[in-house]
Amino acid sequence: QCDKIEDCHWNPSISPAMCVEKPCAKLKDEPTCEADSDCAWDKDRTKCVEKDCNKLEKCDCVEDEKCYWKVEQPPQGSCRKVTYGECPTLDVVMILDGSGSMSQNFGRHPHGFYALMEMV
Repeated sequence: QCDKIEDCHWNPSISPAMCVEKPCAKLKDEPTCEADSDCAWDKDRTKCVEKDCNKLEKCDCVEDEKCYWKVEQPPQGSCRKVTYGECPTLDVVMILDGSGSMSQNFGRHPHGFYALMEMV
């Protein structure tokens, strides 16, 4: 249900993991929003949202310290979050238990799948 609320997200970095308000959603006006380097003011929705490097053009991307311009095939490229910008494309395969035990409580988790996802 958390992902259906626009200004909220599931935060597995806290224990126990829970649905919390997105940090940028707390900033209610444009100057405060633009002052936060992780946020951007969405003029269409008149609200503060998390900055999306993928939506930036080359010049804006290069100027933003949190974004990285990745050249795939010159002269084309794309803007990425600097955290992942230099990483190669990577496929990850996970095999999860589908037995009946996964539908039971796992410690403080109401469902085994949630426990696994928090650990991943």
